[in-house]
Amino acid sequence: MNKTSANSPVLVVGGRTTGLIMAAELARHDVAVRIIDKSPGIDPHCRATVLHSRSLEILHSLGIVDDIVACAQPLLGVSLYVNGEARGRSDELPVDSPFPLSLGLPQATTETILEKHLNSLGVFVERSTQLTSLEQSADTVHASLLHDDGREEIVETPWVIGCDGAHSTVRHLTEKTFPGEADPYPYLLADVVIDGALEPGDAYFFLHDDGELFLFILNEGRRFVVANVAKETDITKAPTLEQVQELVTHRSGHDFHLSDPRWLAHFHINYRLAPHYRHGRTFLAGDAAHVHSLLGGLGMNTGIQDAHNLAWKLALVMRSDAPAAWLDTYEIERRQVAEDVIATTKLATQNAELFAELSSTDREKLVAHMFVPEGEKMRVRNHEEQIDLDYRSSPICVEPEEGFAHGPHPGARAVDSPILLDGQPCQFYDLLCSPKHCLFLFAPASHAGSSSELTAAAEAVARDHGHWIAVHIVDDWNVETKVSSNVTRIEDPQQTLRQRYGIESTGMYLIRPDGYVAYRSRRLDSLDKYLAHVL
Repeated sequence: MNKTSANSPVLVVGGRTTGLIMAAELARHDVAVRIIDKSPGIDPHCRATVLHSRSLEILHSLGIVDDIVACAQPLLGVSLYVNGEARGRSDELPVDSPFPLSLGLPQATTETILEKHLNSLGVFVERSTQLTSLEQSADTVHASLLHDDGREEIVETPWVIGCDGAHSTVRHLTEKTFPGEADPYPYLLADVVIDGALEPGDAYFFLHDDGELFLFILNEGRRFVVANVAKETDITKAPTLEQVQELVTHRSGHDFHLSDPRWLAHFHINYRLAPHYRHGRTFLAGDAAHVHSLLGGLGMNTGIQDAHNLAWKLALVMRSDAPAAWLDTYEIERRQVAEDVIATTKLATQNAELFAELSSTDREKLVAHMFVPEGEKMRVRNHEEQIDLDYRSSPICVEPEEGFAHGPHPGARAVDSPILLDGQPCQFYDLLCSPKHCLFLFAPASHAGSSSELTAAAEAVARDHGHWIAVHIVDDWNVETKVSSNVTRIEDPQQTLRQRYGIESTGMYLIRPDGYVAYRSRRLDSLDKYLAHVL
């Protein structure tokens, strides 16, 4: 039995999407990290199929979104059928993001790209390695690991993060319970090629007297088939391709031909939420903390955002740049998201399952409800793509004054805009790829003002907090403005950035490493008040 030193890295348990993001983000923030997974390799089975706009923005900050986009299929619309009759199609309106549409991509492909990125950071998933026990003290965790060759290892680590899925060992060893309920219907899953009259960028939803059927998009012309089946179905046995073919033909009313199955399975949907996301020096993220229906494709995306929320906070606390209380904001901010996802997906799933029991009038109401009125359509799209998440209730998101007519408030996601950097066209979001907080100080909007106050404020922040805050000034007119090398000057010649952020003259925005606004003010000298409040 081997024992590591007390200076061991953070231990991430689980090497799927959430764990890979967690480890990569910790490494990007210069935190030593070790990641283990009990499986021998990436699971080839397609359990998650969709990357939403907000997740794509996160992958952009990691520098790997181009690899994702190159092999994914944009979701362009959703078509609805009732007992084989076409009832309408809803276009996927582009949302306000550099990545305006969801992308269909098998989870295994996403994880392959993520793992390659993690390896480039010098971190490698230790496969066929499982956690067997945990013992916590005030300042460390002792974790027992079992390797594939039978070797046992005791690890001393400052933190353990459970990203090990719905059957999480970390959760079992800490929380013990996983409250919630199972959906009454078993479900069938199939990753297949479907030949027939299907638009490659559309998802299809078939309501039928015998149950619902979903055909989600993947890449390379493949489809992910999801359908509920009889309650008495033995889910321990996988369906055959012939059984899936029969169900698809019957419920769709179309002459589709299924072939090349990569995965056929049965499973049960569960709606569960861990009592706590933190237990001492252990955390839960992704499916280890919450599970729900796969309708909407929110599971993997929610896990990605859990990891992105926690990693930078843990890094700041470990470097003593932020108080330990910041770690409690992880659950404050992310639990409300999980609660909403569980409630939303449960309602949508139950409505589809109960279709056969509805009266004709109630069926028409359900169908009408699936086509959102034009006035509500963009609001719904923003929620679907998870770009409307709001952490304004978090104690580290502060707005001490009124006066901003518009622009993202503290707790809201930062918005993008074209800018100039060193005279070259650039996107505002490119600056947010920094692992640091980003402070933007806006110079006076015209020659009538002086930029001396702005440069003094910028250089003071860079001097005192430059190791965790990247400082930028937005100075549109004074080309003679001189700033120190640790301050970046950007230009907003079309005033688009000012307009989007509600800046009429001077002002500041502090944006967190996860792309959400932490603080804003019209005063250039007020950052110290914010820091005194939260630190």
